[in-house]
Amino acid sequence: MTHDEDAPKPSRRAGDAAVLGLAEGLLAALPKTTPASDLRTLRDVVETYPDDGRDGAGEVVKSLIGLIDDLIAAGAADREAIAVHVRAWRFMVSRKPYAAERAEILHGLQAVRELYARPAAA
Repeated sequence: MTHDEDAPKPSRRAGDAAVLGLAEGLLAALPKTTPASDLRTLRDVVETYPDDGRDGAGEVVKSLIGLIDDLIAAGAADREAIAVHVRAWRFMVSRKPYAAERAEILHGLQAVRELYARPAAA
């Protein structure tokens, strides 16, 4: 048996935290005027989140990916809108919010997304 086989396997939560930590690091490095390439890199990282839909984190990630797509489509950069989503993601992973808290957070994220949402086809 090799030493690697003796080592405990990282928990699923550790993988979740690693993706979130990387996203937080990328957010911290984003300039105020964020180029689309940086947004695509962030989106690529966020998309790797291994979500099972637990604790609302998956819903936050889905909203964040949508926001990034909308920002890219609009040619816009809003570091604060992204930061709101990343902080909500951290909150959802850090504790289990009550249903009312979760709904309120998701409603707030939707309001942020509406600032950049692409108009629906008529």
